[in-house]
Amino acid sequence: MIAEQYAITLEQLARLIGRTYRTARGLRDRWCNAGWTQSAKLAVDLPPFVWLTSPGNRLIESPYGTWNPHPGLATHIEAVTDVRLLLERELQIGDWECERSLAQQSPSRSENRPHLPDAVLTSRERIAIEVELHLKSRTRLETIIEELSLNYDSVWYFAPDRLRTKLIELAQTAPYDNVTIHRYPPDAADWQRRRALPGLTSP
Repeated sequence: MIAEQYAITLEQLARLIGRTYRTARGLRDRWCNAGWTQSAKLAVDLPPFVWLTSPGNRLIESPYGTWNPHPGLATHIEAVTDVRLLLERELQIGDWECERSLAQQSPSRSENRPHLPDAVLTSRERIAIEVELHLKSRTRLETIIEELSLNYDSVWYFAPDRLRTKLIELAQTAPYDNVTIHRYPPDAADWQRRRALPGLTSP
């Protein structure tokens, strides 16, 4: 998962292996000492991140290039991984296809390449996953929502409360009634109650 998500935080590593933060930190230290990973704080309010080095990538035969740390993307990467851990690992709603995999299937970076969601969750349908922490321009969001609505069975946006009203308004402009706006961070207990598919509605 580390290569697929670019990087994960120590807290997320603990969730991934089902152990304590201290255990995850010890595992991280062993990997770093072996030269397989690097680790550092990339955002003031988040735990240290862990990402693969070139030897680590080769060890696991990752199809993705070695990630160069980018503090400006750290918060978004952490948020997308949080959503993945809940939906795929903890609730087992479906299979997660990461943005890096989607990009490999659409290698062209021309203007004609469709917008790539943060991930696609496949269960009984293909669900585009978007985590929106900072609102884009209205024109850009309308274009993205329209494109995703046309290309996927459902579109799930995850956004903090301060953005949800605007996103709910924009979702009503989608060609199909298949765009749902969920809270970020997601409430695990609420999702447990609403686990059955299809028909999940925004809390």
